[in-house]
Amino acid sequence: MTKSLSVSVIVIVAIAVSLTFGRTNYIGYSGAPGSKGTCASTCHGSDGGAIEIIGFPSEYLAEETYEITISHDGGSSIAQFNGSCRVGESSENAGELSAGTNTETYNTSGETNGIHFTSSNQNSGTFQWTAPATGAGEVKLYVAGLQGGYSGPNSEIVLVATEQVSGIEEQSDIPDLFEDISNYPNPFNISTVIEFYYNYEKPSNVRFGIYSLAGHVIYERYVYCSQEGIYHLTWNGLNEQSIEVPSGIYFYRLESIYGVTTNKMILQK
Repeated sequence: MTKSLSVSVIVIVAIAVSLTFGRTNYIGYSGAPGSKGTCASTCHGSDGGAIEIIGFPSEYLAEETYEITISHDGGSSIAQFNGSCRVGESSENAGELSAGTNTETYNTSGETNGIHFTSSNQNSGTFQWTAPATGAGEVKLYVAGLQGGYSGPNSEIVLVATEQVSGIEEQSDIPDLFEDISNYPNPFNISTVIEFYYNYEKPSNVRFGIYSLAGHVIYERYVYCSQEGIYHLTWNGLNEQSIEVPSGIYFYRLESIYGVTTNKMILQK
């Protein structure tokens, strides 16, 4: 009799753990000031996730809307994530987050304009951020995400954006942002690696775009440059819809508020 009761308790505990992990309606916290931690789908897991955020600008225009993509660069699908945007180091919401593909907003104590997936175990999703009115200054996007199972890898991401208040012509004291730009191999058949030197000590997001000879955008993403140094990007000859593009001459472009650099490459199948 005692043995049978013990087995029943174990089954109940297992069911409770299953319900806790990956719940589609789970409301957690992004780790922003005023929230209650960095909880994603559960508060468990290990460090070292591979979650990537694309589209959050390093410098924003007041009241401009930006589309942001969350995905994973390797590893398991994202069980769940929580995101929010705050003014500086405060708990004040910066602008407004709104839902896109596979995402929805949520409201709870300490996270009154949160964003997360509509259902668990997604490979990617999108959401929009409308920047605050003029005068907000520096803002930060906080994202806490969990990949894989109950003890899978966690990611805690903080991206910083400053308010754009002056044009490029007034930034003459800023050095050339990109140096030693090249891609190899060139020409290439399957994929090529773009290498550049980020020549600025302040972290920022850099827009990377690939264009046809006619000037049409083939592919784009944002690269977070955390410090001065060498960075690498890989392009595998696919467009935004993951369709192979034909052989030909293409241009790749690195762009920030401080300047733009363009180079040429040849895809030869």
